[in-house]
Amino acid sequence: MKRPSRNFLHRLGDGLAAMGNGAKRSYAAAEMNRVTADWLGVSDYGPDDEVRWSMSKIRRRARDLEQNNATIRNYLRILSVNVIGPKGIELEARNRLGVDGDLDRPTNDRIEAGWDEWGESVTIDGRWSMPSFSRNVMRSIARDGEAFVRLWRGYPHNRFGIALESIDPVQVDDTYNVRRGDNQNEVRMGVEVDGFGRPTAYFVFDQPISLTGAGLSRRRVRIPADEIIHLYDPDRINQARGVSWLASVMVPAKMLDGYIEAELIASRVGASKMLFFQRKDTTMGVSSLGEETSLDVDVAPGSSLVLPDGYEVADWNPSHPNTAFGDFVKNAMRNIATGLGVSYNALASDLEGVNYSSMRSGLLIERDVWRCVQQWWIGAFLRIVYREWLNSALLSGALELSSMDYRKYLTVKWSPRGWSWVDPLKDTQAGVLGIQNGLASRQDLLSEQGKDVEDVLEQLAEEKKWADQYGVSIVAPDTTPPDVVGDDAGDGAATAKNGKGRAALTNGHRVASRF
Repeated sequence: MKRPSRNFLHRLGDGLAAMGNGAKRSYAAAEMNRVTADWLGVSDYGPDDEVRWSMSKIRRRARDLEQNNATIRNYLRILSVNVIGPKGIELEARNRLGVDGDLDRPTNDRIEAGWDEWGESVTIDGRWSMPSFSRNVMRSIARDGEAFVRLWRGYPHNRFGIALESIDPVQVDDTYNVRRGDNQNEVRMGVEVDGFGRPTAYFVFDQPISLTGAGLSRRRVRIPADEIIHLYDPDRINQARGVSWLASVMVPAKMLDGYIEAELIASRVGASKMLFFQRKDTTMGVSSLGEETSLDVDVAPGSSLVLPDGYEVADWNPSHPNTAFGDFVKNAMRNIATGLGVSYNALASDLEGVNYSSMRSGLLIERDVWRCVQQWWIGAFLRIVYREWLNSALLSGALELSSMDYRKYLTVKWSPRGWSWVDPLKDTQAGVLGIQNGLASRQDLLSEQGKDVEDVLEQLAEEKKWADQYGVSIVAPDTTPPDVVGDDAGDGAATAKNGKGRAALTNGHRVASRF
């Protein structure tokens, strides 16, 4: 038998050594030691198995935080305000006369007018406009992790024949699960899906749970999926139900809330200075006051106090409010803001110590988050609702266009809300330079503020027409100084303007010129 070579033995020894020292060569995140012994991680089960056992408890706790935690309530408020805005995300029809023709303004105007009219009352109870309904649904998505909106086609109480209904996620039976059979679809937490994982129906209770006992007789109803818009942002692929966006910060938020409450109580007790009395010498026997008798003292400014024999005032000096309280809360709030994807200054309403650069940097990052949510909302909700509304409006005769095929009028633009600049002067100057140098367009700059260039040009034309009608000049005066040449130019120095008409330097002298 041939003996193994020396090189082979060396390689085998190195391999065994590597196995023995595997902890040093593996990922640090996978090591099991004294520090990571309690870090078990999540299971390797599918997303629905993880969500199923946690969703309802997380939802209840999130609702409690919305009701009682100022920080979480503020986050839900600024989320709906920044994503939806005060006027909602506006529709601008962009249908054209032919493939490359001009905009079909009469058709576009009729579509926009009809959409605005229906948007004044979009729910089956007639109480919610599109902007207010959208803000409420957005809060539900963040708080509960999901929202369900039912489409009521053939609705009789408006002329467009369609309305919306918001269904509480609690009413979608997350306890109802069915394994997929030969002739039966799978049901995951109240969501029926086919073999491709595509929703086919939702199982919804016909009424919510009620303290009066009415909910005890509720029935589970199967609603086809084409009547339900299920809005949620899944964390993993093939996830059937949503989880609260607050999940990662709920424990820190609750603990911080309890700490602030305890500090407030301790500070209040500390501010309420009281006198405590103790015996100086227990050998003197029981005083005439008796063991169980308390000593009530009225203290007023300038008054003196005479204590009974054997008693003295005990030293009591509480240390609250804690001097580190503010810094600790601020750091904890930063952690919560990071988990929610918002800036600390906006979440905590704290503008102390900020400047233009830091404020602008934080806002730009935060606004990118809002824009992502806006685009998701447009695709997941508004486009679906608009398509259903347009088809219903045409079929009901409430909207009269040249064709009954709604698919011909789906060319629209959604204009989300924008934001004002942090420093209007600096940002405006930067925008003007960007336009002059071909690095930006007017539409780009106006879109940042939620405006449309066509609307602005139309308004400017209207202003000019009114000004001409009343004989008023609204043209800004020209404040650019005239061309000036230095007195000592001499030596035949050239004083011509540069190619773009801007100020040119010749022999150290500036030649001012107009743009």
